[in-house]
Amino acid sequence: MNVVFIQPPKFNERALQMDPLTPRCNGIPSKAPYLRPPIGLAYIAAYVRETTNANCTIIDAQAEGLSLKETAARAIKADIAIISTSTPTIKRDIALCKAIKESNREVKTALIGTHASYFHKELIKNECVDFIIRGEAEFPVRKLLEADENFGQVPGLTWKKGARVRVNEDSVPIKNLDSLPFAARDLLDYEKYYDILIKGKKLDFVISSRGCPFNCKFCASKAYSKEYRERSAENVIREVREIAELGHDDITFFDDTFTVNRKRVIKICEGIKELNINWRCLSRIDTVDKELLEKMYESGCYQIEFGVESGSQRMLDLMGKGYKLENIKKVFKIANDIGLETVAFFILGYPGETRKSILKTIKLAKELNPDFASFNIFEPRPGSPIFDNFKHRGNWENYNFGQLSFCEIPQTELREYMKKAYVEFYLRPGYVFQRVKKVGVRHTLIQNLKFWFAREGTLWDKIVERIKGGNMRDGSNSHT
Repeated sequence: MNVVFIQPPKFNERALQMDPLTPRCNGIPSKAPYLRPPIGLAYIAAYVRETTNANCTIIDAQAEGLSLKETAARAIKADIAIISTSTPTIKRDIALCKAIKESNREVKTALIGTHASYFHKELIKNECVDFIIRGEAEFPVRKLLEADENFGQVPGLTWKKGARVRVNEDSVPIKNLDSLPFAARDLLDYEKYYDILIKGKKLDFVISSRGCPFNCKFCASKAYSKEYRERSAENVIREVREIAELGHDDITFFDDTFTVNRKRVIKICEGIKELNINWRCLSRIDTVDKELLEKMYESGCYQIEFGVESGSQRMLDLMGKGYKLENIKKVFKIANDIGLETVAFFILGYPGETRKSILKTIKLAKELNPDFASFNIFEPRPGSPIFDNFKHRGNWENYNFGQLSFCEIPQTELREYMKKAYVEFYLRPGYVFQRVKKVGVRHTLIQNLKFWFAREGTLWDKIVERIKGGNMRDGSNSHT
């Protein structure tokens, strides 16, 4: 049986971060010039290939620059096409199913991902969609391939029997993650992936745990399972060794929160230190301290990304972050003093947001002085605790981080505040000096040339728009 896994084309000419194994990644537009491998698809494909007789391939239409029609044409010889979906792209993902069916009615189509899982009863009604695979896809896909038309026995499957929609029992998430094979990297063309922020020459991604034990109300990390599961340090180290043997020298641990288990992180650091791998990860400020950050840095960690979210304690509490502002400042100072590159993520426009709290966020971003800051307009995502609090607009294409407002501040004004945040952070005179001091003149020059000449991504758009004009209501006209 031929199984093709599809990462759909770019959305409005932008690369989207979407991953069927990490529910938080549900169609996030690029902030800077980067194109990352669909590592979740590679993990799923590896499992399916190992446990069935299927011939698996991956079509990464983003990396290959394929149009929707070209992507469909590549899939028509498959027995089943499994399409990774996201919220802003779901209409187009359905169109891809239709295009495949129009070329070859015999190809079965299946949708995976957070949006498809959440709206499975609605989406399965599309004539061109044969299956919705809910939750983590490895085991359901395997059982689907083994079903021989007995689809009622496939856990996690929503399907049609005649005109009737059938919803099978949920699939139980795999608890022993060490039992899973490493990602099928041979199915991806790594020459096509890039990221201007990496320190090494060739990037790669690893998912070493699934889920998150924390309770941020805006995040969909628990959409598939409320249970946090992790691979053993030994298992992770083996995969990193394999990656190093491939010549990939820059790894992103793509877990929701890599630093949940302190002992595991220390073991991983000890195990990969000798490999001379550059690596980075996503973290929370309440899961690290000076000793752990030093061990991470010594083992090759050069960058750590924190979800700060707001400079207002009131907003942090509304979001369910569990942070105190003073602790955020403390951890950033420690990380910066050690020499780690820091990335701070912020949310603007969360319900309850005010103009005053946004200005506090911009002020905190500059005070923390991270190497990179990412400002995002809030949007509720399927599977997040806050999602059902809203009456949704139906046009999912607008769920593209900036087209809608879910607070009292109008959407157009939120976008102006986002531009203001980017300009005031990145066009500070001290910012370039800070980067040169930490990573040197050569790296700073190369990185900035790549950014300015590539001219893509949300960050670039906001800076250019702000430079061209548009004053804030508070009268600010700085840096224009």
